[in-house]
Amino acid sequence: MRITKLSVAAAIALSFALSGCAYNAPVAVSPNLNVYSSYSEKIPGRFVLVVDAEAFNTTVRPTGLACSAHHYPLDLRQQFVASVTSTLRQLVDDVQILERPLPASDLARNGFAGQVVVNAETLTARLQVVEGFFRSTADSVVELSAGMTVDTVNGRVLGTSAQGFGNAQNDAGMMCGNTATAIGGATEKAMRQLLGQLGERLSNSERLRRSAAQEPVRALAPSAAAAAAAPAAAPKVACGMVKGPNGGSKLVPC
Repeated sequence: MRITKLSVAAAIALSFALSGCAYNAPVAVSPNLNVYSSYSEKIPGRFVLVVDAEAFNTTVRPTGLACSAHHYPLDLRQQFVASVTSTLRQLVDDVQILERPLPASDLARNGFAGQVVVNAETLTARLQVVEGFFRSTADSVVELSAGMTVDTVNGRVLGTSAQGFGNAQNDAGMMCGNTATAIGGATEKAMRQLLGQLGERLSNSERLRRSAAQEPVRALAPSAAAAAAAPAAAPKVACGMVKGPNGGSKLVPC
């Protein structure tokens, strides 16, 4: 049997097709800049923001046979941190990003009114490629969930969780290369919806606004605390020859 160069090239191409390729899903920073709020003013004060986005990293595989040889890494950790930051900066007077939460006792000491912690919880992404006569269409659905807690110098004032849902379609393209674009588009929609829910709950929290506007309760210094606890001194009484109410005088012993 004679093996030609053409048959070798075809075999190599077939092996690449069967082994599949990895197409990274492109995800843009997607803050929600249209948060509905009952207040026209931002939340007062300087706040710490900590975002844990580690859960938002996965690999998507098609549910059917079409494009099933390929896989699609979906990593939105950096984009989620940037999107949360941009969303909160339109709602809070001053936001400072930290990698780890501060102890509650350090908030007032460092001039912060409070601390917002956002934790990525679940990322679910589904992909189906529908083959057509002239072209194939990629259909992707992405669901995200995250939790948020808010503590002020006066204690915890808010704890909540939210979900975001996104759906997008795109031409799958040659060798399924464009399929990743549908995943990215669905992810961006889900992220904006998720941040819209978290932003609304943050901005509309009356308890948070009331606590952020208050001065923190500080402990008395030791000397002040001792003075406050000491019994009141007895009033001084005059002694010696003291005039009486009728103009006379009397002797009061000292």
